[in-house]
Amino acid sequence: MRATLPVRTSPPLPVFRHRSPASSSLLPFAGAGPSRRSRGVGGGASAKKRRRDRVAPAPGSPGPSSPPRGHPPQPLPPAMEDVTPPELLPFLLQQDWGGPSPAPSPSPAPWVEILEQPRPRGLRFRYKCEGRSAGSIPGEHSTDSNRTHPTIRVNNYRGPGRVRVSLVTKDPPHRPHPHELVGRGCRDGAFEGPLDPTRSVHSFQNLGIQCVKKRELEAAVAERMRTSNNPFNVPPEARGGEYDLAAVRLCFQVWVGEGPGGLRPLPPVLSQPIYDNRAPSTAELRICRVNRNSGSCRGGDEIFLLCDKVQKEDIEVCFCAEGWEAKGSFAQADVHRQVAIVFRTPPFRDPALRRPLTVRLQLQRPSDRQRSQPMDFQYLPHQGDLECIEEKRKRTRETFRALVQSSGLPSPAPSRPPRRIAVPTRSLPPPGAAGPAPHRRGGGAGSGGSPRPSPPGAAGAGAAAAALPGGGRGRPAPRPRPPAHDVIPGSHHPIGPGRGGGAGPPDWGGRGEPVWGWGFPVWGRRFPLWGHFPV
Repeated sequence: MRATLPVRTSPPLPVFRHRSPASSSLLPFAGAGPSRRSRGVGGGASAKKRRRDRVAPAPGSPGPSSPPRGHPPQPLPPAMEDVTPPELLPFLLQQDWGGPSPAPSPSPAPWVEILEQPRPRGLRFRYKCEGRSAGSIPGEHSTDSNRTHPTIRVNNYRGPGRVRVSLVTKDPPHRPHPHELVGRGCRDGAFEGPLDPTRSVHSFQNLGIQCVKKRELEAAVAERMRTSNNPFNVPPEARGGEYDLAAVRLCFQVWVGEGPGGLRPLPPVLSQPIYDNRAPSTAELRICRVNRNSGSCRGGDEIFLLCDKVQKEDIEVCFCAEGWEAKGSFAQADVHRQVAIVFRTPPFRDPALRRPLTVRLQLQRPSDRQRSQPMDFQYLPHQGDLECIEEKRKRTRETFRALVQSSGLPSPAPSRPPRRIAVPTRSLPPPGAAGPAPHRRGGGAGSGGSPRPSPPGAAGAGAAAAALPGGGRGRPAPRPRPPAHDVIPGSHHPIGPGRGGGAGPPDWGGRGEPVWGWGFPVWGRRFPLWGHFPV
């Protein structure tokens, strides 16, 4: 809309109007156009005077709203409307401005959250008989420079209350564990104390785990039941069975204030398992030392590794890189007293490596997929015979024959047996033939030497010589010697023919003749020694 006055020649100012979304009426803004009094709406005397002063235009003369003759028509200013911002629409659409305000939404219920979990490995459970402190349970992100401890937060609540921390089994149903929590504020195997009303985050320091012996297991569980330390209300029939003494969980129970002097329990919260560092099946894996940290890319290098206690049937040595993993080869007998492993390195994925490459060396427990901290191991290019010439030289006829048999090809014809060459040997004299003259040692009967019997091969010659006077040589015939079966004092072994010395071989094949023994005095008696020696 435009409002024009006949006395004015300039175009009127545009009227800025606001259209309310709740109503179709137009709301004029102050200063945006002629006022209500200037538009003649109930204006009184001044409005009547303005109506009298109006003069009707003469016939043919241009009206005030039409442009004068000879001038082009002037364009009218566009109509302008104000647009309400979208964020004000909810307030303008409300019809009951003075109505009651809606009721506030109820505040969320409080609940418990674990901010810092306990470290799962690295803590040793101590016996009561050790007599020293059981240590303190560290936090999961604890370091030497920044020590942390298990921490919880009670969300949507800050005020008076109580908290209890106890031990339960690792697997459901979470029964009360026979181990105890010891430290400041602990009693009957659990910690219990008030909540700080000025803050909602609570940390637990100086809490240690004290283990019990197997023979004290039932008494410890009965003590937990007597002190009502049963967070999950496990029935009595489910409390029996075996207990894993190498793993526990922390259970956090919180009671918040409700009404004057009342406390309301919140649902209990469990931590992650905590494992005893003494048990090899759950202890933290750690590599202490290796004798070498590099090897050939073709593998096969022998390495000695020192570590903490491990189980020989539940341990692996892993080599890892980006997109590649292999395991060292060793047997259970190569694990020495659970603290040393002797293994051989696996070949790298690229046997033609041209420059050194660093991979990760780790211990892994297959039962729970737990791994140790990695150690750098460097694979080096192979420095040996790249063309395998030395290996080819070591191949023999048997190697090729086995290769042909395994390939299924027809085997070659068998080779001829090796040629034997006959070598003549010295013939032995026939039995009964006379051998060389026997050699005497030690003289005859006058010299104290015992006579020497004739060898069996010379029986004929000896008989002919004995028939001559003087034994065939002008000497008296030797007296016949009885068979010697004397026994050495303190022994049950007779010395004589067939025992200890016995008669020797009848002939020595031309290399000599048998020499029969001689006597020597022992304890006032003469004991013959029988033997045969080449002369």
